[in-house]
Amino acid sequence: MSQSKFQTAPFPCRCRSSIVTSVRPPGRFVPFKRSKMPLGDGAATQFDPMMLQMAQQVAQMADGENPIELLLDLYFGFLRRKTDFFDEPGRCHDAVLGAYQRQADIVNKAQRSTAAVASKKAKEAQAALLAKQDREAATQQQQKEEDEARRARVKQAELDRALAEQNCLADGTPKITEITSDGDGDEDDDDALAPGTIAPNPGNGGDANHHAWTQTLQDVDVRIRVPVGTTAKQIVCDIHKKHLRFGLKGEPTLMIDSDFYNEVRVDDCFWTLEDKITVSLTLSKANDMEWWTRVCVCDPEIDTKKVAPENSNLSDLDGDTRATVEKMMYDQRQKQLGLPTADEQAKQDTMAKFMTSHPEMDFSNCKFN
Repeated sequence: MSQSKFQTAPFPCRCRSSIVTSVRPPGRFVPFKRSKMPLGDGAATQFDPMMLQMAQQVAQMADGENPIELLLDLYFGFLRRKTDFFDEPGRCHDAVLGAYQRQADIVNKAQRSTAAVASKKAKEAQAALLAKQDREAATQQQQKEEDEARRARVKQAELDRALAEQNCLADGTPKITEITSDGDGDEDDDDALAPGTIAPNPGNGGDANHHAWTQTLQDVDVRIRVPVGTTAKQIVCDIHKKHLRFGLKGEPTLMIDSDFYNEVRVDDCFWTLEDKITVSLTLSKANDMEWWTRVCVCDPEIDTKKVAPENSNLSDLDGDTRATVEKMMYDQRQKQLGLPTADEQAKQDTMAKFMTSHPEMDFSNCKFN
């Protein structure tokens, strides 16, 4: 290194041998300032190969001693033997401490930076954890409210069914029939539900104490709520052709232990655990041309006349099933418009043809159902 790079107060340090002239020309030793490092890491790294070679040789000579201390002793021994560095001990002491302090400041700064980064990451992780806990708490609260609302609907449906059974005769007909002023019984209300049933949900299913369900003509999807943190190994799910057993290991009673509304294809049924809080159970109907009124015989029934299948699924059905579904959809639209269903229209057409074929008959006083 040339002396012109370090413009500081002169400090006498002359080399005593020409051996080191290639490293430092004869002249005065110049101590570095405490306030800054003479060489940054970028420039100082050019000497790393030489220093590493020296350190490796010293390490081989250490013989159990600390190699770093031996390297420092070797370097100061070089200054003692080949320079006048030690001629002014006070200045030497300051120079050594200054060099140490500069490197120590770099290390401390790096440690503070690392600690700051670690602290920032810890705060971010803590914030993320709290946010996750808040989301989970909100989800659990929402699910709790949904479960309570579902159970309330089920309880009301059971009350309505009990009242409907009380108001019906043994054959299922109402005990009381409203008589209008013209003597005719009240016509059926197309919007009214069948006695003891509930309206289907948007998925053409319904609710029960422990589950909610939806359906297509082929499958039934049952969603059963389980305690938070439940694992798949804790699930007990036995699906039989006509019976379902579902619960948790270690619990005294099963959540569901009942017959199905109708038979299922056991080999095509399966279940999955979602988010460790909901079990999704898929049941394949043995008869894929009917709508189920309930999953299990103990569940509230839905009014299948109010089922509204999706148009987008019609293309997936076979010809007979598609015709059946399209007829159901047509009848549903006709009822909403106050018009006759397909069967009613066929009866009217048949009667009209009969009346046309028998003009001699008087039908003016006839009433047709």
